[in-house]
Amino acid sequence: MKFVFGALTAIAICLSFAAHAGEGYEIKGRSGVMVFVAVDSSEAENEDVYRFAVVDACAGKPICQVHYWVGNAPSSFPLSDAQVNSKVAHWQQNLNTGLRRWLVNCGTSNLFSNGRECM
Repeated sequence: MKFVFGALTAIAICLSFAAHAGEGYEIKGRSGVMVFVAVDSSEAENEDVYRFAVVDACAGKPICQVHYWVGNAPSSFPLSDAQVNSKVAHWQQNLNTGLRRWLVNCGTSNLFSNGRECM
C-alpha cells in the first residue's frame, strides 16, 4: 500500500511540474541551436518561467541558446535592430565545456541578479 501511495504521489508531482512547464512562455521559432521564446508580459519578472523554457527548449541538447523577449518574439534570423535591442535575456549552454550562463539586458531587467552577466 505504501508503494502505491508513493507511486501516485510521484506521478502527481510530475504532472504538476509538466502542467506549469509551458505556462508563461511560448517557443516561437528555432534556428540551429538557437531558440526564440516569447514570455507573457505578466510573467516578465518570474525567473521560473525562463528556467522552464530552458528545460523545454534545450531538452536532450548539449549545446543550446535560448533568446527571450517579453510579449512577442521573432521566429527566425535575421533579427532587426529593434528586436536585438528589446531582447530581455539570453541563456547559453554547452554541456561539453560546462558553460551555463544567463546574459541579461541589465538596463531594462533585474532578472537573475545573483548569477548573470549583462549584455
